Amino acid sequence: MSEQRGRSVRLYLAEGSSTGILTAEIVNWTGHMLAAPRTRLEAALKREELKKTGVYILYSDTFGGDLPSVYVGEGDEIASRLRSHSRDDSKDFWDRFVAITSKDMNLTKAHVKYLEARLIKILLEAKKCSLMNRTEPIFERLPEADISDMESFLDELQLILPVVGVDFLRRPKLNVLEKREEDAQVFFSVQNSGKGISARATEVDGEFVVLAGSTGNLNEAPSFHERIKIIRDQAMESGRIHRNDAEHFTVLEDVAFSSPSAAAVFLFGTSRNGRTDWLLEGKNITYGSWKDMQLEFPS
Repeated sequence: MSEQRGRSVRLYLAEGSSTGILTAEIVNWTGHMLAAPRTRLEAALKREELKKTGVYILYSDTFGGDLPSVYVGEGDEIASRLRSHSRDDSKDFWDRFVAITSKDMNLTKAHVKYLEARLIKILLEAKKCSLMNRTEPIFERLPEADISDMESFLDELQLILPVVGVDFLRRPKLNVLEKREEDAQVFFSVQNSGKGISARATEVDGEFVVLAGSTGNLNEAPSFHERIKIIRDQAMESGRIHRNDAEHFTVLEDVAFSSPSAAAVFLFGTSRNGRTDWLLEGKNITYGSWKDMQLEFPS
């Protein structure tokens, strides 16, 4: 089984503050990203990065469980597009933005139109936001070699965006049925017939992923964690989970969590300890015990 290589990311706080303008790069990636709150737009517009051709993402912070509103655009000079959007009352939803350009100046108008179309498609598939673009552009008029380069560019972009808190493009990378025997994943399950809960999960890229087909309980106890409630409400709103009846739901698409406990809270609607709730599939071994064994006998 091949090991995934580590990557180096360079973050630069351009104003010496974690809440100001931030730039990010991946070593050996031609791309460059600038992220900033809208309150710092006037300072960001003076930077050289925004005078280049590129794509940009406008998005809102999330409040009260609403999905973030997101708009994707492209331009020969990103600064002029952002200045225009800032004056447009119909696009007054955004609180933050990211701008993606190229360090080697090799992104053309055709390239960024392709990237814009692909980002919109990825957002629609991820179902983690309310997309504000009125149309879904279709743009594939690029030579085969250029398409390959842009797809590689997108792979790196999707890797770096979550580092700066933009995670609405992320989807668990699962190909469970295509796994080779030597790459076989470990699965976990939780069952509670009284509450109508029957779920499977696995770990992918450091996340605990509840798999499609799992069922959970819609009841909400006072101890139901607010952040997990928001995730569940958003999943319901975007169609990633389906309400079966007044008390139960089915997971239609894989949902990723930071821990097994967060996943268990999502399913039960109350405070839970995922290390004891989840069992190694086919065995009476808790997730916590299995993890402890990994520490004692690392593979």
